[in-house]
Amino acid sequence: MPTFDDPLADGEEARQALRALAHATRSFAIPAHTYEVIGELLGGLRSLEQVLHQVASAHTAHEEFAFTDDGEHWPGVEEAFAAANALKRAALLVSRAERAVDQASGHSGRIAWNARPFRPVSPVGEVLAPRFGPGDPFARPDGPGEEPRGLAL
Repeated sequence: MPTFDDPLADGEEARQALRALAHATRSFAIPAHTYEVIGELLGGLRSLEQVLHQVASAHTAHEEFAFTDDGEHWPGVEEAFAAANALKRAALLVSRAERAVDQASGHSGRIAWNARPFRPVSPVGEVLAPRFGPGDPFARPDGPGEEPRGLAL
């Protein structure tokens, strides 16, 4: 259950929720549920971007407390700002991922999933490939002794 005020507990819960989702999405019994899951992922990415910015800000807002393990202050401040910059880059990448997932949501939303799967009468290759009959003037000759017919050369 989210606490909304304990970053450690809520971070652990978010990790466990994503782990559970990774397990649950190995297969979909109802393909239409993919659209709703994409929507939830989109919301999660937006929140993740916000979290990354906030954690970055926490690194720089408290620089007076930043020290290295050997007690050096200025190197600790440099590490805090380096961590903040890396987190801001991660937020930018998450923003790009969010745009891609938003596009996927748009495409997924245009799918009308049917309860019965499509079963073609003949294999797709036969449906899409042109068929030539024996009297077709545009067919290529079958053997070396045959003369070209129609426009076939």
